[in-house]
Amino acid sequence: MRFYLKLALGNIKKNKKLYSSYFISTIFSITLYFIIKTVGNSPTLKGQDSITMFLNLGGYVIALFSLIFLLYTNSFVIKNRKKEISLYHILGMEKRNVRSMMLLETIVIALISLVSGIVMGMLLSQITSVIILRIIHKSIHFSLIFSMDAFIKTIIIFSIIFFLSLIYNISVVVRSNPIELLKGQNIGEKEPKTKIFLTLLGIIALGAGYYIALSITDPMQAMVSFFVAVILVMIGTYCLFTAGSIALLKFLKSRRNFYYQPTHFTSISGLLYRMKQNAVGLANICILCTCVLVTLSSTICLYNGIQDSVDRQCYMDGNIIINNSTHPEQVYQDVKEALKGKKYNTLYSLPVYSYTAQLKKNQVKLNTYDYNNLACVNIVSLEDYNHYLHQNVSLDSSEAYLYSYANYDYRTITLQGVPFTIKDQIKNRQVQTNHCYAPNNLTIILPKNTLKQFHLKNQTYFIGFNASNKVVKETINKIFDKDYSNSLGENYFLRTQNSIEDEKAIYEIYGSLLFIGIFLSIMFLAAAIVIIYNKQISEGFEDQNKFEILQNVGMSQKEVKQTIQFQVLIFFFVPLIVAIIHLAFAYPLILRILKGLLQCNKNVYLISTAGCIGGLVIIYTIIYLMTSKAYYRIVKR
Repeated sequence: MRFYLKLALGNIKKNKKLYSSYFISTIFSITLYFIIKTVGNSPTLKGQDSITMFLNLGGYVIALFSLIFLLYTNSFVIKNRKKEISLYHILGMEKRNVRSMMLLETIVIALISLVSGIVMGMLLSQITSVIILRIIHKSIHFSLIFSMDAFIKTIIIFSIIFFLSLIYNISVVVRSNPIELLKGQNIGEKEPKTKIFLTLLGIIALGAGYYIALSITDPMQAMVSFFVAVILVMIGTYCLFTAGSIALLKFLKSRRNFYYQPTHFTSISGLLYRMKQNAVGLANICILCTCVLVTLSSTICLYNGIQDSVDRQCYMDGNIIINNSTHPEQVYQDVKEALKGKKYNTLYSLPVYSYTAQLKKNQVKLNTYDYNNLACVNIVSLEDYNHYLHQNVSLDSSEAYLYSYANYDYRTITLQGVPFTIKDQIKNRQVQTNHCYAPNNLTIILPKNTLKQFHLKNQTYFIGFNASNKVVKETINKIFDKDYSNSLGENYFLRTQNSIEDEKAIYEIYGSLLFIGIFLSIMFLAAAIVIIYNKQISEGFEDQNKFEILQNVGMSQKEVKQTIQFQVLIFFFVPLIVAIIHLAFAYPLILRILKGLLQCNKNVYLISTAGCIGGLVIIYTIIYLMTSKAYYRIVKR
């Protein structure tokens, strides 16, 4: 056993360049998983149910992705070690001896990775905890965090992944003979044929996914359809990269003026020869880049749009709304009494008719649900406006006052088919009593006699005040605990709202989503980088002999470098370009989902998306420069 352990340690040390990306991948994955589980169990987040729920969900996603990611990285390592393993067989080592050696290698790698990942996770958990508390606007508590639950789950999850990797490695050895293993690293792909059916399937799947993204207008339907569109786009991406890329390369090959140039000839022929293998890698990189862009832009948009949406929808800190009551003034007097001796401001009440409506240009239709033109419309009588808000204004029967949070550029407004001239747009937000999360909020003020023609029903009585969170809670609780059946009638309905608590809850939910989005985006990006690195380094060794022959027959160093740059450019930037195209088509669908959740300002999402694309392009360019240099150094030897 000591001999096999020494042999295993020597193999790892000898193949340190090969194992470097695998160690980085395993330690990185373990660190992320341990951090997210530790923070989820942190006492500083006790009682924050939304955060812990999202963190647990993020833990499952990271565990599943780590399984796929690490099995891929392991397959890269074992492929490049086939020649080495074959030599052990030729020198007389039996397969059971090789299995023992590989078992010890896996144990050593697992121990190093688990210890390193957990230690790094412990060091970074405190910083991560502070970051998430800042994101959700909570007070920061410094304390050393160690979660035994996170420790045990990390050991179990990644031990299973290492065990599966070992099973795969042993199966490669058992199923192959020494001659196959010896040639395994050098086996290439035959030039693939153009697959018309697969190309058509890719076009149809991609077109269907794009059509869904562009055609769905309802936000609830968009949430369901989003996953269908994602699956179709993924199918289309794999099909078109596998079959469409072959068709494109063969088309370029058929254009003699373009193909028969030293740079293009070697690059296109090399890519075409191994396109079956390259296509899947390109599709994986494309999908991972798309995941980074969608995840990060959406979560950043949600978070950045919180304050804008809260400011737009929630004007008063404390809100009490009474329905089905003929004498609601008693509640107002009780609120006033409850606030006596406490610090508050802007206590007022207002009778109002509130409706979900359609606002199309200057046309308002009540009780109509049209998401693209959705509006929350309040209607207030002129007499109530003057009395409750202490105003002294007048209107003719064909005139109206209008309040609009957003810009309203029309001089008239039509309510239920009846046109009114807007005498003035008032600036007093106290008439915006409803808290409907809609893109448009309007309040129309009309004379009481004019309102009779609309036969409005279910007038609500709104009470609003601004105070500290403690005062708002105490006041609302006092009102909510009272029995108003004698003064308001048996059928009254009273509801309360604390906008301060609502804002905290929104920050908690969407701050958690931002945190998970950043974590997942880092992992997706890291996976894409590792795939690119592994592919480029692996193909560098495979292309070494080819470029050596080309240089021997007269290709200059400059031409070799141009060929490499052209090939690496295709490998790098085609997936990125396609990912940006995917995001462009998904943009309307994602925007509708975000509007349905909270965010109504499309400019916030546009800026978030543009920033994420710009950041990814910069990172991608840095990786391109580094990888192309590494590839060139290998090839020119």
